[in-house]
Amino acid sequence: MTGKIIIMTADTKKTPPAVSTNSGYTKSTLMVMARSALGKAPKSEPAAPSQAEIASKAFEIWMARGQEQGHDQEHWYEAERQLQQR
Repeated sequence: MTGKIIIMTADTKKTPPAVSTNSGYTKSTLMVMARSALGKAPKSEPAAPSQAEIASKAFEIWMARGQEQGHDQEHWYEAERQLQQR
């Protein structure tokens, strides 16, 4: 017998199949899909505050600043900023 000796081993690790670059998916889409498959889905953006939440916060700011008149837009934008930071 003149042949090669072949040693076969059992490999317990399975590698995922290669992803074709011609699949039509963008690289970022493939990354999201991969993370989802691994249980590491990207964190979603928090929902924007509602008009009612902003109005309530703006009212709190207005009250805290001594009910000063003529600064309603300033209070609104400050309330929006504070709510988006949470």
